[in-house]
Amino acid sequence: MNSQDVFEGLDTLMDSFIGGESSYQEISYFINESISGRDIDILDFLHEYIEDGIKNKDGDRIEFCIALSGLLKKDKFLLNVYKQLLCEGWHSRQEDIVDIIGCYGDASAVPVLIKCFDLKYDWLALNSFYSFHRKLMWTIRKVDSKNYKETLRSVSKKVSPKLKAELNQCIGK
Repeated sequence: MNSQDVFEGLDTLMDSFIGGESSYQEISYFINESISGRDIDILDFLHEYIEDGIKNKDGDRIEFCIALSGLLKKDKFLLNVYKQLLCEGWHSRQEDIVDIIGCYGDASAVPVLIKCFDLKYDWLALNSFYSFHRKLMWTIRKVDSKNYKETLRSVSKKVSPKLKAELNQCIGK
């Protein structure tokens, strides 16, 4: 089976898993069979899988890879790829990626998180961007505990109006 067929098979399996119709064991077996005889491990396979999704601008593949990397506890190893994907508008997984950065990121993620305050995608606009901006704010605070106040002050004019009071509380105004 070529890589494209393998990735499409995994897409189908992940869609089924998300829908509650397949199991972790089926996914694990599928991946192990797919890498058997190749000189790669699961992490290399995940990199190939997500890079193919990026190359083809496949938003579903990004969703599946995020779910799969979480399932396999490999999120932190894909962090740099996720940071690159964060501002892309051809997928809708920005909030999931911010969650991953919040769990495994460090201050090096702050510049891309700041850029996210300028994103105006429809799927982020719920409640005037309140939910997304709130997630960004608290993630910045978590990953950069030394400089978060200065950083959040610098984006305060971009923050959802509904979040202003909470932002002021967060930075100690």
